[in-house]
Amino acid sequence: MPFMSPRIRSSLLTAAVAGAVLAPAATAQGAPTTLAVEQAPTRVAAYDGIVMWSRFDPAAETYSLMQSVDGGAPVRVGVAPRTTAPFDIDLGTNRSGATYAVYTREDGDIYRLNVATGRETKLDGLSSASQVERSPTIMRGDIAFIRQDGGFDQLRIGNTTRASQGSRLLVKKRSLVSAELGFSHVAYVDSVPAEFREVQVRTRNIRTGAERLVYRARSGGANAADVTRPTFIPRPQAFVWARTNLGSGTGNRLVRYTLRGSKLTYAQGSPFFNSTAWAGGELGVATASSLTNGESQGACTDASVNYCQVRLSGPLEFNLRP
Repeated sequence: MPFMSPRIRSSLLTAAVAGAVLAPAATAQGAPTTLAVEQAPTRVAAYDGIVMWSRFDPAAETYSLMQSVDGGAPVRVGVAPRTTAPFDIDLGTNRSGATYAVYTREDGDIYRLNVATGRETKLDGLSSASQVERSPTIMRGDIAFIRQDGGFDQLRIGNTTRASQGSRLLVKKRSLVSAELGFSHVAYVDSVPAEFREVQVRTRNIRTGAERLVYRARSGGANAADVTRPTFIPRPQAFVWARTNLGSGTGNRLVRYTLRGSKLTYAQGSPFFNSTAWAGGELGVATASSLTNGESQGACTDASVNYCQVRLSGPLEFNLRP
């Protein structure tokens, strides 16, 4: 979320809750499918019908990894829980096309999960012994991630086939938020310092290094704007994210950026989305939500409504104005 004073944030939250929307808004023409109602905000990842997220256990104060396949009932994934925050998980494929997940753990290193077998592997060749990684993303065996380096963030890329060679630098910025790999491009979110923060979505051609600023979300006045981590659509090749606007209630959109033609299109969103991921044409977008679209554990319930839900939008039509 953009930085703001407690007084401004309180007034924005009051306005949002006092409005007509008292539950996460539908993201498609029909009603969304609820996969889970959670006790704390979570992050969602999806690929080819598989959706994963974290489930908080208040007694143990841990986050377990959950999975739904093709909209089915959630089951727990057999890996050790995470303790400090939800899994910063991403789903994609290895070079053979099998579905894999990547995430970090409390040691700040990158782990890879074979979704079919449940085998978890620590990626020592891509993880730094002295620096912290976050927001890993995988596609066709390549793995990109953000590494904290002093006062800067590095977006780097490597793969396990040539892990002994480490990773190479793609982008170095003051404040990188998240990243997502596609077949030929990586999309990343950059937070631009300002009185009211501006969040930018940029794409970078992995081979040529050509970079493009494709979207801006600007806060100001009664509006606190943000974007979720982009997610990749294989056909047609595109990235999708949510633009949230906590305050006036306008401009909440799911945004699709199609690489061919550099085209932006829009579908209905919600101010409560804190994480989104493309699950497939029929399933649509998987969404995780919370009362303030943030991840604090108290941001779930208001007036007996639990906002911390994991949902599938169903088929989407990107036919709205920005």
